[in-house]
Amino acid sequence: MIPRRVFSGRLFLLGAVFLGGAWALAQQAPPPELPATVLRVTTRLVLVDVVVTDKDGNPVRDLTRHDFQIFEDGKPQRLATFSFETPARRPPMPPEPLPPNVYTNRPEYRMPPGPLTILLLDGLNTPVQQQAFVRDQMLRYVATQLRPNQRTAILALSNQLFLLQDFTSDPQLLLEALKKFTVQPSVQLAREQPDTPMPAEAAQLLAEFGRGTLATIERFQTERSAAATDMRVQMTLGVLRALARATAGYRGRKNLIWISSAFPFHIVPENADDFDLYRSYADEMRRTAALLADAQVAVYPVDARGLVGFTMADASNPARGQFGQSLAGGEFSQTVTRSMEVVASSHATMNNIAADTGGRAYYNRNDIDAAVDLSIADGSTYYSVGYYPDKEKWDGKFRRIEVKVAREDVKVRYRRGYYAFDPLDRPKPKEVKGDKETKIKDQELLAALNDPLPATVVTFLAHVPPPPAPLPGFGAPVTVQFLVDAKTLSFEEASDGRRRFDADFLVAAFQPDGKVAKSLNHTVGAPLSAPSYARALEQGLPYEMKLELEPGSYQLRLIVRDNRTGLLGTTDVPLIVNKP
Repeated sequence: MIPRRVFSGRLFLLGAVFLGGAWALAQQAPPPELPATVLRVTTRLVLVDVVVTDKDGNPVRDLTRHDFQIFEDGKPQRLATFSFETPARRPPMPPEPLPPNVYTNRPEYRMPPGPLTILLLDGLNTPVQQQAFVRDQMLRYVATQLRPNQRTAILALSNQLFLLQDFTSDPQLLLEALKKFTVQPSVQLAREQPDTPMPAEAAQLLAEFGRGTLATIERFQTERSAAATDMRVQMTLGVLRALARATAGYRGRKNLIWISSAFPFHIVPENADDFDLYRSYADEMRRTAALLADAQVAVYPVDARGLVGFTMADASNPARGQFGQSLAGGEFSQTVTRSMEVVASSHATMNNIAADTGGRAYYNRNDIDAAVDLSIADGSTYYSVGYYPDKEKWDGKFRRIEVKVAREDVKVRYRRGYYAFDPLDRPKPKEVKGDKETKIKDQELLAALNDPLPATVVTFLAHVPPPPAPLPGFGAPVTVQFLVDAKTLSFEEASDGRRRFDADFLVAAFQPDGKVAKSLNHTVGAPLSAPSYARALEQGLPYEMKLELEPGSYQLRLIVRDNRTGLLGTTDVPLIVNKP
């Protein structure tokens, strides 16, 4: 079980006593510039990545900030930031090495030079035969078309997300990672398919029970299919949000190549009586796209189905209904139409998330490797412009962005707008059922606990000294000392001038088999005086947690979450507890 405790500000500040060397650590690893994803209470910087190409599709490199005009809902905005980003840009100097036993999720310690590409192989939403085709295409792409210095990470999605290879430009490592991608059926897709009896069985059911009973069975199967689709969509959107959390702290644009058969934009029941089963995923997609866009992640969906033609059946493979009966005439035509509607709806999903994040969707083409190469080329050279909106009311409505360039012979592409969600008006985290060992009731923390990549929005240092050998019959005391970059947290200003923050600190110890041996969760709410607030911004916010562990090898997952905005940071720490 994860005990949840709320501490006062006075007790929290006493934690600084345990971190006498914390300021020295901060000096050795100075915090980076404020990430664009850190939301301010009063205003918000909107970043727009603009891809400008000539008539032949080549990037235009000689524009200046004076060549750009940006509009929000038709009103001109003043440019606050401007830069030209290209793979040839000189990478920043590497940071100073961390002291012994100090770990961090600060992006400058993991940030590889050059543009970043995330290759997401989606087996959750893709049938087996198409997964095999994608694997072959990606092996060919890495072997023959991988660009020099193209930093690529490969992840695979099945019933959970797996990191096959962290960011690297080494083709051999990427090839080995792709070989780990095992083609396997999607459990969720299988659950959406009705149990279709053979024609003889269907005829017997009709004879014994009549059409009324069969209609009840059809309704049950339709409900089951809709529930399975819901779960598949939620899992996919959760993965996209996790990738936004993981890459938000990295500077510049990130290209997410999502190779998938995708999921439907909405579900419309076939029968009018089943309209209560109508599903629309538009709102959840908008929020997910907003997180990705804030993290400067441009999504490039690539349809794993390749060239999709009309679904036709021949004499040897006639179209059949849900209960195995042969279809002809109007019923056959309706079945083909529904099949094409599913394809069109999945393409609508791809188009919408690409447009909302500044990417492009590729479908109806069999050269998936070429589509991946086009996606990477498209997002590697761009202009980044930013502005603070004149309209400061965050009402959740869509705000249209328009970028004009003072040159007529070019093509300009960028995300079409953003949803003005109030960063402090986020949906309440959903509770989830946990086992007796963990009992994590918060879905956000549970997701962060299992993300394969560390989140980089709320950044911190963590000092975890090797624990002493435990006494016989006791666990070893493990100390975790946090030092949080206060610039990545939000603060509420009180009437007396003090600033209050609300944060979760979580430590979970994973055993080699993936089970949680022990975990601890503290909720901290601390009002800071003006001098303490200024000192926190300069030196960081310290906090200490202790737990006891039995001898063995562990992987600690450390989490800090800003409860006001929902933004968080995570990192992993290897730990060995020796025997007495």
